[in-house]
Amino acid sequence: MEKNECFGSIEESTDSKGLTTIKTRPECRDCADFRDCLRQNKQMMLEKKERDELRKQNLIVQIIDISRMISNELGSCLLDFLNRIYSSPLGTVLFNNLFLFCEVPRGTASDSFSVPVSLSTLELFRGGEVEERPASNQAGKAKDGFWIRIILIQRNFPNNRKANIGLIAYEVTRMISSDQNGIKQIFRTLSPSEINELRKMDVDQRIDWLMNKWGFQEEMEALKKEISTGSQ
Repeated sequence: MEKNECFGSIEESTDSKGLTTIKTRPECRDCADFRDCLRQNKQMMLEKKERDELRKQNLIVQIIDISRMISNELGSCLLDFLNRIYSSPLGTVLFNNLFLFCEVPRGTASDSFSVPVSLSTLELFRGGEVEERPASNQAGKAKDGFWIRIILIQRNFPNNRKANIGLIAYEVTRMISSDQNGIKQIFRTLSPSEINELRKMDVDQRIDWLMNKWGFQEEMEALKKEISTGSQ
């Protein structure tokens, strides 16, 4: 017997308090395949979670491999940060970003850069021809590209792991919240009320709020304390 076209479309989600919600359609009430449909959805979600976890670990390995960290302590803090940020509410939204961290000597002029890379550009780099697609697909095609985000780290705090992680988290948060593409990615993880709240904030308030949202409040406080102590 054929399944309905909506088979597997039931959505089951769990909030931060552990409350599970099942979103169904009106026609699900009398559907004989309801249990199978829910089971199918759970299987699909499990497979997606496994794919996302594998993709996350591969991306972290790539970032560590191409980044230039002079001190082992800072490199260890970077690994800790990456594991946590990809497990945060931002999570899979960052999969179309490739971060490159470079530790530079103190006193060196530093900055951060974001470079968009489209699929067309990738094809050219590979020496292949760009496949012509119908105009209706062009918008989707652009979305399939990614961003290279280069972050230069000019300082570190010996024997203060929280402050070092706070520094990395601060630079990443500042970068992705300072351009329109990054803001759009962040909005995808927020509720409508949170989006309105974030829009009313200035840059510093936005960074503090986002770091707290992603679980780096303690590290942010440790960073502020180090900066305050160093400026005295």
